[in-house]
Amino acid sequence: MPVSTLTDGAFASDVLAQPGLLVLDVWAEWCTPCRALVPIFETLAERYDGRVRVAKLDADANVETVTRFDVRALPTVLIFQDGVLVERLSGARALGVYVDAIEAQLSRGSMAAVPLVPASPERVVAPSTSGDSDAIREARELLAHPEAMLVFKHSNSCPVSFTAKRQYDHFVAANPEVPTRLVIVQQERELSNALETVSRLRHESPQALIVRAGRVLWDASHGGITAPRLEQAFVTVQPPG
Repeated sequence: MPVSTLTDGAFASDVLAQPGLLVLDVWAEWCTPCRALVPIFETLAERYDGRVRVAKLDADANVETVTRFDVRALPTVLIFQDGVLVERLSGARALGVYVDAIEAQLSRGSMAAVPLVPASPERVVAPSTSGDSDAIREARELLAHPEAMLVFKHSNSCPVSFTAKRQYDHFVAANPEVPTRLVIVQQERELSNALETVSRLRHESPQALIVRAGRVLWDASHGGITAPRLEQAFVTVQPPG
């Protein structure tokens, strides 16, 4: 299947409303590095024919989409799963980088399986005991925050986690009033394990939790962590009034 061409006018119907995986090359005619991706995207289209849609979009002719998805460098490759942006790769990369990114998304499955808000009721944290460790006490204090707080568990050895971390950073920059706690798993292993114990949520990294007053109000992991989803989740969990 050849590489298809997308435009602003049909972006909602061709991308946002479409199921499955789409890999989009945002390019420009004047961009010399963009030319390096032409044979790479042709190879991807052939290799993943029938499994992944591969497309390109002219940045100069489609400013609305470029602005909407904050494309600041060319080329930029945007990966969408079921109409949701799950990863971006800026600059020309080797074929293997795009293959790894595609395979990671294919192995993860449909984003439809990652709900915006949890399907199960909010979770009450595990009760305290006299033998609680310092890490357990710290985890309990975090989850007992009186305001809705975002706790983000990040692995600094995982490419998927770095993608989610960029989404977390975008959200934090746009919402400086929201209390947050970044837990880097490799540096705070005991706290990370304690959060799993106290929250009763299986550990994943990346993982985002919205907590308040001893309850986990919302959680997501991997590609389910995006700035728009965090924004909407905080609107959902805020008390009325």
